[in-house]
Amino acid sequence: MSCSRRQFIQLSAGVALASGAMPFAARAAAPLGDTPLPIPPLIESRRGQPLFLTLQRSHWSFSGNSNKVPVWGFNGMYLGPTVRVYSGDDVKLIYSNRLNEPVSMTVSGLQVPGALMGGAPRMMSAGADWAPVLPIRQGAGTLWYHANTPNRMAPHVYNGLAGMWLVEDDVSKSLPLPKHYGVDDFPLIIQDKRLDNFATPVYNPPSSGGFIGDVLLVNGVQNPYVEVSRGWVRLRLLNGSNARRFDLSFSDNRPFTVIASDQGFLPAPVAVQLLTLAPGERREVLVDMSQGDEVSITAGTAAGLMDRLRGLFEPSSILTNTLVLSLRPTGLLPLVTDNLPMRLLADQILDGVATRTREFRIGDSEPGINGVLWDMNRIDTTVQQGTFERWIIHADRPQSLHIQGVMFLIKNVNGAQPMGEDRGWKDTVWVDGSVELLVSFPQSSSDHFPFVYYSQTLEMADRGTAGQLLVNSVS
Repeated sequence: MSCSRRQFIQLSAGVALASGAMPFAARAAAPLGDTPLPIPPLIESRRGQPLFLTLQRSHWSFSGNSNKVPVWGFNGMYLGPTVRVYSGDDVKLIYSNRLNEPVSMTVSGLQVPGALMGGAPRMMSAGADWAPVLPIRQGAGTLWYHANTPNRMAPHVYNGLAGMWLVEDDVSKSLPLPKHYGVDDFPLIIQDKRLDNFATPVYNPPSSGGFIGDVLLVNGVQNPYVEVSRGWVRLRLLNGSNARRFDLSFSDNRPFTVIASDQGFLPAPVAVQLLTLAPGERREVLVDMSQGDEVSITAGTAAGLMDRLRGLFEPSSILTNTLVLSLRPTGLLPLVTDNLPMRLLADQILDGVATRTREFRIGDSEPGINGVLWDMNRIDTTVQQGTFERWIIHADRPQSLHIQGVMFLIKNVNGAQPMGEDRGWKDTVWVDGSVELLVSFPQSSSDHFPFVYYSQTLEMADRGTAGQLLVNSVS
């Protein structure tokens, strides 16, 4: 397309004006490390008292200032409180849906029978409650609770229906690790969003693949910092994005000390320079702040001016800000001064012998698994409780897969050994090509309350990239 000199001048002026009216996210984000990290309140199971999670509309400032916009969340905030439970407890949880549309909830990573997992059979209509009693019988781990409403999971999680869920046990209590919530043990829920000129989230799902935003948020704000003591600091990382995978690194190139994955502790700490975090995946890391130097965690390189200008006219997938968190040491004495334990689990992780092999191909341009779309009236896979199976997952479009009610070990990734930080028990895996899993089925499900395995590219799950798993109980 050719243009006259006058048209060129008009276009140039338009770009100049546009740069002065750039989206709020691009031009008015808080300076790097200038927003205090919001710490979600902690609610715990104690002496049989129920835990209340009310799904409701609220207002929140994603820029950390007084400009609040409408959001969803729990108990009057964006996202929700951190829930902490203890292995051996029976936890009564009361969900109250005060939104004006049906929602179903689940806790990803929780090891409970299918009847307690939530999902489509436990849909709460507007104004309704659901009050399961959850037997906590698993090792310590960082899990997360979130909406998994059929065909609406992506917008519901994007709107703010997610929060962190911590399980503690005797092992986690006895290890010399940071465990003072909000002091040396911090939850970090990492998401990407697209914000309009008023810093209100915009959600326009693509026709294929998943939603990718251009603004990085941690616990609901941009560019956060937190003040910590000069000692070990524990960060519990959750990728709560709809589709984006993050590559995390430190500003001074120090390694992450990874101590736990989705289903709990690794056998021993693992040091890595670059830490990946796929949608739905959780990792726990330790940071040594004893030297007293400020350090930041970043997620790649931020968009330049031209990328930001281009983003005015078409949706951009390049993040305008990439700061995850700045850690600022203070003069406070550390709460944990012990040396890092050489081992986290007393025994080696024991795996079992697979009784059969299955292959799953996750949809690419067309949604579905093995060529069929999710149907709540159809069981796709039937297994026996207490057994192990070899599952080979293929995906042409890179994405993560979550399997409810199971634990698995990654045996190989495209024919190679998994990375050290991926050698613990997991429930969510990034698939770019093929992965081989050894899957354990400790919990039972039923025809009416099956487990679901689905793409963690939430838009693809909503389009039908999911299957239903029946785990027959031991008779």
